[in-house]
Parts: sequence; C-alpha cells; structure tokens
Amino acid sequence: MTWAEGSYGPIDPPRRIETIDMIRGFALFGVLLVNMFNFGAFSPIWTGAGDRFAFALMHVFFETKSWRLFALLFGLGFSIQLIRAEERGTRFVPTYLRRLAVLFLIGVAHALLFAADVLMIYAELGLLLLVLRRAPPRLLLVLAIALLAVFPLGRAANAAVDPNVTTTARTVNLERARAVNEELRRTHPYAVGSAMDVLRANARTIPANPLGGPLGAESGLGFLAMFLLGLYVGRRGIFTDVDRHSAVFRRGAALGLTLGLSAMALERAITLGAGDPGGDSGTGPALGLLRDLSFTYGSTVLCLGYASTVVLLARQSRLRWFLERLGFVGRLALTVYLTQTLAFTTIFYGYGLGQAFRMGPARVTAIAIVIFGLQFAACAWWVRRFRYGPVEWLWRGLTYLRFPPMRLGT
Repeated sequence: MTWAEGSYGPIDPPRRIETIDMIRGFALFGVLLVNMFNFGAFSPIWTGAGDRFAFALMHVFFETKSWRLFALLFGLGFSIQLIRAEERGTRFVPTYLRRLAVLFLIGVAHALLFAADVLMIYAELGLLLLVLRRAPPRLLLVLAIALLAVFPLGRAANAAVDPNVTTTARTVNLERARAVNEELRRTHPYAVGSAMDVLRANARTIPANPLGGPLGAESGLGFLAMFLLGLYVGRRGIFTDVDRHSAVFRRGAALGLTLGLSAMALERAITLGAGDPGGDSGTGPALGLLRDLSFTYGSTVLCLGYASTVVLLARQSRLRWFLERLGFVGRLALTVYLTQTLAFTTIFYGYGLGQAFRMGPARVTAIAIVIFGLQFAACAWWVRRFRYGPVEWLWRGLTYLRFPPMRLGT
C-alpha cells in the first residue's frame, strides 16, 4: 500500500504544482530582505544615495508584497488540500487541525529567536479558513477586499477624530534619529544581549495576537484577507489548470504590474512630498487616505501581478532552469524561512557578529542577496537527494502521524 492509497497525506513532489513553488520561492527572497531591514535599516539615518536607492527598491517591490504573496499561497494551499481530500473521500478537518497545531509549535520555537514570527499567526488564522471553507467564492472575494480596507479607512477615521494625528507634515530630525539608533546599539537585547536575553525578550510575543494592531499595513486582518483571496483562487481552479486560464494570467501580469507599480509610485510620491525620506511622514487627511489606499491595494494587486508573471515565465524554456531552482526553494519553504532567521540573527545579534543597528539598506540588501544565493544553491543540491526539506519532513510526519521516506529512491 502506498502513502497516497493509505490515507489523506502530504503532497508528494511529483504531484506538486510547480508554479506555486516557484512563486513561493520568489516570495521568500522578499521575506528575507524585509526581515533583515528590521535591524536598523528602516531608520532614516541612512541618507547616502546607495542606501536611499536600496530602501526605495525594498519598499516599492517587496515590503508587504512578499508577505501578502506568501499568505495568498497559504490560502491556495489550503484549498488544494481540501479539494484533494474530498476527491479521496477522506476526513480533512482532524488532519488539518494537527497540521496547524504543529505549525504553531514550530512558530513558538521560531519566535523565541525572532519576535517577528508569522507562523503562529498563520496557525491561528488558519482556523478561520475551516469556518469559511464552504463560503461562496464571491463572498470570499468581498470579505478579502473589506478586510484590506480596515487599515486605510481606520487610519482615516482616526485622523478625522484627531486631525493633528496626520495633518502636520514632519521633517525627520536626523540628529534625534541618530541618537535613538545609538541608544539601540548600546541597550537593545538584540545588539548587546546574550542568547538568554534574546529568548527572554522574545518570549513576551508568545502567543501571537492575530488581531493586534488592526490599523497596521501588515496586521493579521491583512493576512486573513490574503488567505481568503488564495482560497478564492483555489476554488476557481485557476492554478490547477493553467492552460485553460492562460488569459487570466496574462491579464493578471499586465494589469497587476501596471496598476500595482503605479499605485506604489503614487504612494511614494505622496510620502516623499511630505518630507520624510524614511517613509513616515504626516500628510493631510485626504492625501493620507489616498496614500494608504494606494499602498494597501497597490501591494495586493502587485503581488498578484508577480504571481501571474512567474506562471507565464515558467512557460518560457529560456528561463526554465532558473525558475525550476526557484521552485526548489519554494518546495523547502519552511526550512528556508527558518534558516534565513538563523543566518541573519547570527549576523545581527550580540552573541553573533553584533551588527544590529549598524547596517544601512545597501549593505543589508547585498547580504540578503548573498544569503538567498547560498540557499538557492543548497536547495538545488538537497532536492536531488531528498523528497522533503528537514523541517517539512518533521511537519508532515507529526501531522499525519507517520513519517514518509526521506531519501529519493526509498
């Protein structure tokens, strides 16, 4: 009896939808880059031309977009698992609940090392996918759009109640910013703490609050919106029959990239026009709402454009080699995500190289490219020998209560 014949089980590599892995691999680079900016590169103190250029690239092309894209794929993966379980006539809910429980525990361990963990949030909000799994596709789409609106409309409502919140344009006080950054270098647990200091500081983030900070651009509501959008895409069968939906992907690439980048250019122009090179300026209420709407929906449309573009490029033989290896990264997504954290915390934390709050956007971007390049090569080496990444293998074994063969040919 084979694994597939025995029960509802994990998707074996031959049955995976390659383009989804390719998109996930692309998203992982953005996730790495944005995570690394959290250790001082977001500060406005980096005013050199190279740093300003690197910051703009990160903000326009990756900030929020990478996590939105990753969350979209989580909802899409849920839909595919549900459809395959129904095809087999097997029970889906108990297995899925175990899957989320294991993911939550992995997230707990990860959060002790890096406070900006999202795995716990995925596991917590993943429960709502069960509740909405039978919802009509149109309702899923409406809910996703409405949830995304909470951030811009909520901020606009706050500005209406207290106009002083956003109506005064602020010029960055570089001296104050430098003093704050210097203080972080001397006192922050990441910069000067021991491993135990880091664990104690990060333990306060456990468990994650998926509904905390609803007026933030990357709140749990935004993740849930993308889960629902991914569920909608999966219910429509768009990725399971790419040839039949080729026109959808062509429109998605053209409109997604054009509208998404235009919206991001508008958001950036409003932000810089208010006088803040770091992207945190005050504006008038109307411009503030337009800026937030542009960023929220522009980021979402742009990530859809990214996904559609990867699918189209995967059909071109000239890029097949590169995209296949990008897909290998996506196949090992959980392992890659966790090893990224191991890499950059070693670089930044005081018990490692101690570079927290000492690197600007240009250096951080260069190091992120090197780290991802090493992972790109390592994943290609790994998948030629093993069916699953080490963390994926552990996750699947604990989820399905038996461990599949690890090595190829067994």
